[in-house]
Amino acid sequence: MLARARDDCQFAHNSDLILTETTNMYDFALTKHPSMVIAPGSSIYTGQHVTDTTGANSRVLLVCDSALRSLGLVDGVESSIRESGHMVSVFDDLQSDPKEASVNAAIKIAKEMDANCIVGLGGGSALDTSKVVAALAHDGENCEPYRLSNKPFGFRKTGLIALPTTAGTGSETTGTSIISQADGIKNWFWGPALKPDMALMDPELTVGLPAFWTFYTGMDAIVHSIESRTNRYRYAQNDGLAELGIRHGIANLEQAVLEPDSIEARSGMMLAAAYGGLAIGNTGCAVAHNIGHALGSIAQVPHGRAVSVALVQTMDWAIEGNREAFDAVGSIMHKKGAGQVADHLHAIAEKCNETLALNADEKSRVEEAVLAKDMVAEANIAMLDATARDAGQGDVEELAAKVLAA
Repeated sequence: MLARARDDCQFAHNSDLILTETTNMYDFALTKHPSMVIAPGSSIYTGQHVTDTTGANSRVLLVCDSALRSLGLVDGVESSIRESGHMVSVFDDLQSDPKEASVNAAIKIAKEMDANCIVGLGGGSALDTSKVVAALAHDGENCEPYRLSNKPFGFRKTGLIALPTTAGTGSETTGTSIISQADGIKNWFWGPALKPDMALMDPELTVGLPAFWTFYTGMDAIVHSIESRTNRYRYAQNDGLAELGIRHGIANLEQAVLEPDSIEARSGMMLAAAYGGLAIGNTGCAVAHNIGHALGSIAQVPHGRAVSVALVQTMDWAIEGNREAFDAVGSIMHKKGAGQVADHLHAIAEKCNETLALNADEKSRVEEAVLAKDMVAEANIAMLDATARDAGQGDVEELAAKVLAA
């Protein structure tokens, strides 16, 4: 990992990313981005970071997935906050693809305790929830009016620290959250208020993640970087972030799945997720996320699986919008051009005993016409429009058919 960090430092020299090396810790300070710390065991210093962020005797709401407590991940973070002199309450009434009702319940608790710091602990669901809670803890109301930025978030007055327990969504570095309506329809929420003050990345928190989730959350990170590097809104200054995300993901995903105790591989995947999050925060996603979000809403296909399946099954179509950019992705993977990118991802999946195609049960829950319709729904159309290739008449139906035929 040290060699990789030094390689990254070369990139930092020519960007707004400042990398400083300390004992067993890499502290990233990014202009207009969260402060980032990655180090094994760093979560035990959560309380200290709360003090640094919001001062002594803070009132902290710890937002987490209830399953994390049985894994022993909540107690250490909660204790660290208490032992640093802060008051802490825990909200853990969360599920995958969090619903607006859960978010609103957490907002209510934050208001009642007059929380001045929110700590999010978990995967994308917990972090996305914690970000919206922090944005509305003092001002605002329930979250529904803020869907799709119909009402912009005001200036956030509450501190926000994100501790990811997966390496994929990049939620710890983005200004976006995905929250579901009661009927399962997913909506984007976005704005500067949702960007954490700090991403505290402890690879030890990801060691217990099962192989299935390690693989597909890791693929989510890689998809973020590939889409950022190739979509309509890519630009040279951001390409370096996306390329770092791809490099770290491709170099470490297989080892993280097959050797789950490898802190080096887990650290590499956390870097892949963080860089991918930063990259898409600047450019947005593309057709893979357009289809992936639709599959999640319609058939509850896990997000990382949905977007990675969508990426490889539609890549031959997307390549024609920006072959040069996809060639660059192939080069990063040490492959010959755009045409080998999907094949390489399939090969990694096979080594990890996973597949990048929907299974029969998932397909049975999706009708081609319904998928095509959801791809152009208000919540998803912007991602399709961001794809470098224009989707003309018949293309949406073709893309839906590709994903369901594989």
